[in-house]
Amino acid sequence: MLSRVGRYKLIDRIGEGGMGVVYVAHDPELDRRVALKLLRPEPGAETEERRTRLVLEAQAMAKLSHPNVVTVHDVGRVGEQLFLAMELVDGVTLSRFLAREAPPRRKVLELLLLAGRGLAAAHGAGLVHRDFKPDNVLVGNDGRVRVTDFGLARVSGPAVMTDAHLDVEGPTRPVALTATGMLIGTPAYMAPEQWRGEDADAKSDQFAFAVTLYESLFGIRPHDGATMRELATNVLAGKMRPFPPAPRWLRTLLERALALDPASRFPSIDALLSELGKDRDRPQRIALSVGGMLAGTAVLV
Repeated sequence: MLSRVGRYKLIDRIGEGGMGVVYVAHDPELDRRVALKLLRPEPGAETEERRTRLVLEAQAMAKLSHPNVVTVHDVGRVGEQLFLAMELVDGVTLSRFLAREAPPRRKVLELLLLAGRGLAAAHGAGLVHRDFKPDNVLVGNDGRVRVTDFGLARVSGPAVMTDAHLDVEGPTRPVALTATGMLIGTPAYMAPEQWRGEDADAKSDQFAFAVTLYESLFGIRPHDGATMRELATNVLAGKMRPFPPAPRWLRTLLERALALDPASRFPSIDALLSELGKDRDRPQRIALSVGGMLAGTAVLV
């Protein structure tokens, strides 16, 4: 049984996904606990070029310091094993937080705005997430929202459409869908261009952010599909579910961020966040207050 990776002593296995396995580990040099991710190699497709790219991208992440991004402390290799040592966050994923707390709309928007700031900071540093979703957003017990798992999945080749059942309404995880077996993201959050096998960029992240926002607000995702083929068909056709009851401004924002053509989306995640963060309730409160004063009635706002 694996007990150590480089200088890191493994303490407890806390998670597993399409990219690898995560442990709580102890770093004796700095005497601190970290989240140590062991990246899973691709059977039959692992190359020195890909390993080098992963290390370079993780090193770029390690240079990014932002309160809404999980800090990468270290990246390296032990033999053929790639690893990342990251900030250990005491908290839960956004998925679990929403299921447990059922927060009101304003709280959901607040959480997504914070996650969006982390995503924007990464884009500003030239990094693309490629797999943004609720399970890659952590809500810490300290109140901070952090985005994790940046940049380690890349598109390569057109996606393979299958009729295999896809639990679109339940938990999802990254799936190897390309002809070469490369990981391209999590189907329910993938942009049309990712389904077409094109490289993901900041506009693809924006699409995934919008799917996450939609799901966090309404409890369902914008595109229906019980199989990968059905989901891909709907996404590639821009066919969305009927909108649940929502303010017109929110519907307009989501429709734009989920546009089939990346050029029709917001120019940046910053532009989307600027629109999302507007306090649209304040004018209504002021109007009610003025109306009450004119009627000779005291109004407490």
